Parts: sequence; structure tokens; C-alpha cells
Amino acid sequence: MDAAIQYIEKNIRHTISLSTVAQEVFLSPSYLSRIFKKILDVNFIDYVNYRKIAVASEKLALSKLPINYIANQIGFQQTSYFTKIFKQRTGLTPSEYRHQNTSIQKIFTIHRDITWQESDTVFDVSKRYFQKNDIAYFSQPVNGYPYFNNISNLADSTGSRGWIYTVDCKQPTVPSSAVSIKGKSVVQWIYTAFAN
Repeated sequence: MDAAIQYIEKNIRHTISLSTVAQEVFLSPSYLSRIFKKILDVNFIDYVNYRKIAVASEKLALSKLPINYIANQIGFQQTSYFTKIFKQRTGLTPSEYRHQNTSIQKIFTIHRDITWQESDTVFDVSKRYFQKNDIAYFSQPVNGYPYFNNISNLADSTGSRGWIYTVDCKQPTVPSSAVSIKGKSVVQWIYTAFAN
């Protein structure tokens, strides 16, 4: 599984199929599909698509690259298909996402790997990711839940900017320590302006 995940990560900017990954890790496609679901609790195509949409959302928010170029960079040959998948996952078209997220300053993307445990929360896997990658962070309790208010020296500022998080490209309405990662593919921490 680790080899399969590493192959997906290295090739996320290309077209990725179950049969290609299975061949790369010397398994049959049906067996890889079964163990992918069993070990990660997410199916192969959802995992790949959420990873691709996470990469696309970073590019849409932090660059001015054309949408068709971004689609091509992450392995979608047709921009219309990319737009369809992006909207299914985020609820927005790529252009709507870009327009609504012009104030994003930084994004940390944490993709699922085999170290995620069933009992982990988004807070748990995020904290481990920051520690493993030597990313400075500070958390403190807010309403009894731990909250990251400073990551990589970008801190909350009097209610105008701060850190939000998404899980599989959607923003939960509960603290990160209350969200299980069971069945999830990707977490993103986003430093942005808060809506008034």
C-alpha cells in the first residue's frame, strides 16, 4: 500500500489508473482495489480524485494559471471533465472557487497515508504532519477544543485572517479535533481572510 500511495503522489500530475498503479506494485487491479478500500477505507478513484482536486485548488488560489492549463497539469485531458469532477468534490466550478478564494495566502495539503489510524482526528494527523516536516505551529484551546492559530509563522489576526481547514475539499463546521479521518483522503489547512 505504501508503494501504491507513493506512486500516486509522485504521479499526481498525470493520468492515474488502477491498472497502472497495480502493475507498478505487482498486484492485480481487483486485489489492489480491495486492499485500498480495506486499509484506507476509501476507494481508489475517490482517493486519486480528491488528491488531484486538492492540487488544483492550491493552483487556482495561489496562481493565475489558466484553468485548462491546471486541468492538464493534474492529468485531465478535457477541461470540461475536470470542471465536472471539481464541482462534484467542492460544490464550485474552478472559476467560482478561484473567484471566492482570492484572499488565500498559504495552503498546507496533507494526503492520506498508511500512518493514519482509524482513531485519528484531523487535528492528530495535522499535528504529526507539521512535526514531521518541521513546520512551526502553535495551538491553544478554544471552547475546549485545540485550535491551530499559528502555522509556519502565519497567525490569526484579530478576526480578519486565520486558519481554516478542509477535509476532502469541504469545510467542516466543527473543530478539527472532532473530525475523524476515517474514510477521508486529504486535509488542507488554508490561511485566508475571514468572510465578514
